[in-house]
Amino acid sequence: MTAVVTAHGLEDLLRATGSHPFVRWEVTDELAATWWGSSDAVAFQRTRKRVGRTVNVLGGDDGVTVLLDNLPEIAATVSPERRAFSVSVPQHLEPQLRERYRVLDGGDWEWFHTITAPDEHPSHERVVPIDDVSRAAEVRSFLEAHSPTADTEPGRGERWFAVEDPDGSLCAVAAWGTTRAGAPHLSSVAVDTRLRGRGLGRTIVGAVTALAVAETGVCTLGMYSDNEVARALYLSLGYDRVCAWSSRPVVIGR
Repeated sequence: MTAVVTAHGLEDLLRATGSHPFVRWEVTDELAATWWGSSDAVAFQRTRKRVGRTVNVLGGDDGVTVLLDNLPEIAATVSPERRAFSVSVPQHLEPQLRERYRVLDGGDWEWFHTITAPDEHPSHERVVPIDDVSRAAEVRSFLEAHSPTADTEPGRGERWFAVEDPDGSLCAVAAWGTTRAGAPHLSSVAVDTRLRGRGLGRTIVGAVTALAVAETGVCTLGMYSDNEVARALYLSLGYDRVCAWSSRPVVIGR
């Protein structure tokens, strides 16, 4: 069996993954203080709002399999106080996780990245920045009605954009936050359910993506894997689907 090597530092992690975009934009120096490698695969730490420290396993299937076999040792560093901790693996390898451990319910999601701005379109002029603090209640109600799984709330420091009716009411919204490593991250994209099919999603995603790429050279986003309409939209606007993850709480016997 190929040995698992404990390594340290973001520079070496980026080198080991060929500067993989997900690592480049989701992992910080602090998170990369300790990571693990086996063959052409790595396991590295991330943080999530609700569950704290987690581990993502990325790379070739054989190397990932070896790292999964060594999850108890990894968990002892990442989450020594918890019996269960969250692990994200490539979706096609999720069955291997279940073969080895007791796995609780989780979610499947995908991460996208682009360094190319979408083509300009006249409809982009309809997209305007909004004050999400003074309009927090309005934005929150809009998300609850039209995108209840949205995970970014107004008033938390993100830049918010909207398409509005002539009367000022919301037709579509999107939040521009930042990844842990500082890249623009698009989230909470929502379109009024009564107005879907009119291109408003394309308008707001295209306009905000173009602005983000113009300002920083990159834009990222994530989505739940069951949203086929969103995936098709993002791909058509030039995003690359870089990762497809299965995230699961794993019970580690100690």
